[in-house]
Amino acid sequence: MDPLTADVAWDRLGWIAQLLHQAATQVWSDAHEAATDSPLHDLGLGVYLAHSQASALLPNDYELSEDIEPLADLDNRTPLQLLTEAEELTRPLALDQPEPVHGSQLVLDLCDLIREARRNGY
Repeated sequence: MDPLTADVAWDRLGWIAQLLHQAATQVWSDAHEAATDSPLHDLGLGVYLAHSQASALLPNDYELSEDIEPLADLDNRTPLQLLTEAEELTRPLALDQPEPVHGSQLVLDLCDLIREARRNGY
C-alpha cells in the first residue's frame, strides 16, 4: 500500500475526530440516563479523551478539505460502530513515522474503547 500524502492523512485524522465526537456525545447521553455508578461514565470519558487526543494531533490551522464530503448518518450509528470505523481509518496511517501523524497511542486507546463498548452492550 502506498503511503498517504500528508493532506489525506490529516483528513483521515479529521474524520476520526468527527467519529469520536459523535461517539462521545452518544455515550454521554446514555450515561446521563444510566445509574451514577454505570460503567458508561468511564466509557464516555475514555471516548471524550480519545477525541481530544485525535484533535490535538491535527495542525492548529487544519480544515477538512473542501472536496471531501463530511461523514453522513453519524446519528444512525451506534457508539461501537463509530469507534470501529475510527479504528479502521487509522490503519493506513503511518503511525510509526514522526510525520504527518504520530499517534500510535490513539490506536491502542481505540482498541481498548471498542472492547469496553462491547462489554457495555453496544
